[in-house]
Amino acid sequence: MFLLQMSGVPGSGKSTVAAHVVDTFGAVAVDYDVIKTAVLDAGFDLAASATAAYETMYALARQMLGQGHPVIMDSPCFWPRILNEGMEIARAHDARYRYIECQIHDLKLLDERLGRRPRLRSHRRGVDIPPVDLGDEPVDGEAFFRGSTDRVQRPSDNYLQLDMHRPLSELLAEVDVYLKA
Repeated sequence: MFLLQMSGVPGSGKSTVAAHVVDTFGAVAVDYDVIKTAVLDAGFDLAASATAAYETMYALARQMLGQGHPVIMDSPCFWPRILNEGMEIARAHDARYRYIECQIHDLKLLDERLGRRPRLRSHRRGVDIPPVDLGDEPVDGEAFFRGSTDRVQRPSDNYLQLDMHRPLSELLAEVDVYLKA
């Protein structure tokens, strides 16, 4: 049994890797964006929706691990609390803690990915286009993504960084080896 904490900027491939882990290992994915979109649709304001979505994600991860399922927490990991909460949830359920960071540095490729993915209300619409609840004014996406990359929280050891510019088949093979170790 494991708790896998996904990490990386929006559009980097976290959900793609999570879907593979679900299919290969029978894990349950708890997706922050799905939860946040539902919370926004329920009428929460933007600030409250982030807090509510994270707390819901933690509660669902605890429940699924308690039921004996391996769990994936699919969210950016930009604050120490998110990292610490994931490690604590794993420890409390005697599950192996795993962490995978999806890295992407080519903003043109990232913009293409953001434009192609099925869109949730909480998703960015492009590198320079924020989620719909933040308005339609273009932003400096390069500054946002460079700053976000610098804010990623990582455990001190035993984590996997994936260069998402590489072929997906190679990356998923690395994921399998890492999770089986």
